[in-house]
Amino acid sequence: MRMLWFALAVLCLPLSPVHANERVTGLDAGSGHYEFDDPATQQKISVYYYQPSRYDADMPIVLVLHGLRRDAEAYRDSWVEFAEREGLMILAPRFSSETYPGGNGFNLGNVFQATSAEESRGFIQLEQTNPPELWVFTLIERVFADFRTHRSTNHHETYYLYGHGAGAQVAHRFAMFMPESHAEEIIIGAAGWYTMPDETIEWPYGIRGVPMLDTSTIKAYLAQPMLLLAGGADTATLHTVMRQTSLANAQGATRVERTRHYFEFARSRAQRMSTAFNWKHWVLPGVTHSPDQMTPFAARYIALRAR
Repeated sequence: MRMLWFALAVLCLPLSPVHANERVTGLDAGSGHYEFDDPATQQKISVYYYQPSRYDADMPIVLVLHGLRRDAEAYRDSWVEFAEREGLMILAPRFSSETYPGGNGFNLGNVFQATSAEESRGFIQLEQTNPPELWVFTLIERVFADFRTHRSTNHHETYYLYGHGAGAQVAHRFAMFMPESHAEEIIIGAAGWYTMPDETIEWPYGIRGVPMLDTSTIKAYLAQPMLLLAGGADTATLHTVMRQTSLANAQGATRVERTRHYFEFARSRAQRMSTAFNWKHWVLPGVTHSPDQMTPFAARYIALRAR
């Protein structure tokens, strides 16, 4: 089942190296943006990018997922200094609230079909799934394919995926639903809560009732390289958008506790399944719930990993 879902997801968008230069328009150095005409959704997707001044075809690619405010441009801007210094090509697609409404449409990946405003908030289990080409996760893959095919020549067949806040929620669910993606490694920064790989808990807090997450998919997800980051000073529980429901609170009181709980549960699950576990969990001292504070670390980590 896993291979069938993935084949449907990537559709007809090859990731093979570009051989015909005329297919590549090229991007200007520095900050910019372009519109990607997504063939799956028939929507225009704004992609904000930063191309370092010394860009070449061997430069690593980082896809950056914005937060709750859908502020892809601001997230791109937070990477500019560090992308230039570390030599990273940055792509930050914007997931509009019109195409991907509410928490269900963005944070939860648009896997399930919401038919009302209440359902779009992403607090309850939904019955009908969307086809994979409508998922947030598959759009990430299509943005990457379009970049390599039409925007700039690049020899890398993989990318690094980074998400902070709501983007981190997307990123860890991306790992779950797309374990055979082209992501080299996934960096998850300060997610407010998690979908646990636990069949005894219903979606979105667990995976009960999610037909495509079978045993082989979960094994591949646990084996995928992933770095979980939490800010050591990201401990606010009042005046925050962090979800406060009984099942979310069961994961811990703060983002630090919830991230540790998610990591430890996944590691235990991998041991029980006798499968590989390639995750890391780090707490960054003094870092609050600020993408600007976490970005320098993430950029340096990716640059070192890509060498």
